Amino acid sequence: FNDSATTEIYTRSLVGSVRCVQETGYKEQEGITFDWLENFETLKEFIVTHIGKDSKVLVLGCGNSELSEKMYDCGFEHIENIDISDAVISQMKARNAERKAMLYTMMDAKDLKYADNTFDMVIDKSLMDALLCGELAFYNVAKMTKEVLRVLKPKGVYFLVSYGKPEHRTSHLTSKHLSFELQSFILAPVEDQKNEEKAHYVYICRKNPDADEVLSLIHI
Repeated sequence: FNDSATTEIYTRSLVGSVRCVQETGYKEQEGITFDWLENFETLKEFIVTHIGKDSKVLVLGCGNSELSEKMYDCGFEHIENIDISDAVISQMKARNAERKAMLYTMMDAKDLKYADNTFDMVIDKSLMDALLCGELAFYNVAKMTKEVLRVLKPKGVYFLVSYGKPEHRTSHLTSKHLSFELQSFILAPVEDQKNEEKAHYVYICRKNPDADEVLSLIHI
């Protein structure tokens, strides 16, 4: 794992904010899109490096982000999006009706309704951050990450984008119920690369060969 002293630094121009949208908020935002922390342009290099156009992708807590739309239009058509908000799922289904292969489903990321070893990449753009702001935070993150590992194919990638520094996120990615090969990267604003308060972090978590065995031994 690359600790904060050796983490590779990338630059970006977009600065977002932590997720804090309730069901009523999405109803009020109908017709509006918003990308938490980062967008496709700032994340594209990471995505194209780790998956191909035929890869199967799951986006957790998709909200009203344009990330999946931009990926789809770039050739990544096998994308499934989930969110716990029925309002935002309905909005995004309607918005993307012409993108026939892309799916939107209301689902809890802590209880994924997919078979084991289904996806090549699972994208989490600040959903872990949101869970860590709520009740039973560590327990809920553990449930989600276990589900993520379960539905990833061997060597699949959990692609986490977070405002949390490695010293605050690594423990959630190296828990005893998980088995990932882990890398971290800093996304720093172009105009202020030394300002840590404006930096975001990317965690590339590749599923290890022993992951399914580890999952079978640990119950949460």
